Amino acid sequence: MVPWQLLAKRKGAHLDYIKINSDTSLNMQSLKEALEKKPKIVSLTHVSNVTGTINDIKEVAKLVHEAGAVFLVDGAQSVPHMKINVKELGCDILAFSGHKMLGPTGIGVLYAKKRFLKRCLLSLGARYDKGC
Repeated sequence: MVPWQLLAKRKGAHLDYIKINSDTSLNMQSLKEALEKKPKIVSLTHVSNVTGTINDIKEVAKLVHEAGAVFLVDGAQSVPHMKINVKELGCDILAFSGHKMLGPTGIGVLYAKKRFLKRCLLSLGARYDKGC
């Protein structure tokens, strides 16, 4: 949450939250209402490290894409414990930390569809070759 809060403050963006139900599942009505506001990006944890809730990423991805937003998934809790297929999940971006995979602290993985990686590289002024 903190990186999103800092980014919103720095960029002047509005940060909104999706409600959860009493059983800690994602409140899909709250998600749908948030998507009506036409967000540019939606970020959601795959598995909550607080409650253990496993979010239905496939269903959320469908709704997010119908709303025209980019979908980023935090896989820090799911990747070490579940078989993950990003194409099946439908997310645009998946991030997870290395230390959750018994790797060293300070490393991680950022998967993104090629078009998003290209856009990120170009926005940083980096060279982008079709072959990468």
